[in-house]
Amino acid sequence: MKVRVGLKLRIIFILLPLIQASCISTKRTIPVDARPLPALTASRTDLLHSLEDQSKRIHTLQGTIVLDASSGGNVKTEVMTEYRQTKGFVLVERPNHVRLKIQAPLALATVFDMVSDGREYRVSIPIQNKFLIGDLDAPAKDKNAILNLRPQVLITGMFVDITRYLNDPQVKSTFEEFREGRRSFYVFSFINVAGPESHLVEKLWIDRLNLQVTRKQVFRNDGKVETDVEYSGYSAGGDIRYPQVILIQRPIEDYALKMTFQKTSVNEKLTEDAFNLEQPSGSELVRLEAEAKASTGTTPY
Repeated sequence: MKVRVGLKLRIIFILLPLIQASCISTKRTIPVDARPLPALTASRTDLLHSLEDQSKRIHTLQGTIVLDASSGGNVKTEVMTEYRQTKGFVLVERPNHVRLKIQAPLALATVFDMVSDGREYRVSIPIQNKFLIGDLDAPAKDKNAILNLRPQVLITGMFVDITRYLNDPQVKSTFEEFREGRRSFYVFSFINVAGPESHLVEKLWIDRLNLQVTRKQVFRNDGKVETDVEYSGYSAGGDIRYPQVILIQRPIEDYALKMTFQKTSVNEKLTEDAFNLEQPSGSELVRLEAEAKASTGTTPY
């Protein structure tokens, strides 16, 4: 009997260090490049007030830009085959007036000049000797990414504006936190609850590193992403901070436009002829008409 007890004690003493070792926690150092980035904290109310204020601050904008455009590919990962590092300028007088003029890289001759007053848009293409007058809802069917661009797409991409949602009782918003890789976000979703089925209208992604909007997604009634915009390089200092790099992607129409601002001025008075564009003598006039919208298409929201 004593032999058995002694044997059991020896076994316990042998196993005890192993049991203790297994209970000791180990510390693992997380690499610096894998640690979560700093995340600022803000309330839903404060962020909504900030977004509303941001929506109203810019009335006019003029900027010189470097433009990259592509269709049938990803502007962020593939080589541009249409417009790459092309210079131009953009003028905007909100809510509806916009002008985008693009020049050839070497000759600095105008290759594309588009203006819109919110009712129709006009496009001059000197290298093709064409002058287009189009309905704002004319479908984008051209293989050329620039010619697929519509004025309202440009304005939607260049500005964050939630005022129309705040003033509409049929639009509700949700608020959530989201983590993607090292980055943390606050995400607002604006939902149209009118009618038998509610549908997502827009999502705004606010980077908690600096509390700036870094992404905007606009959705069709059928839930498909119509416009996906990324914002980066916000100007430092001043009361109005504006992104210096804007990437507008239209996945359904399969084209993308990236604008890198070299110089930007806001709320300065524009000249009276800033949005005048007449048909050049001898150019071919082409009219683009709108097609009937499908039930899955976009509505005001």
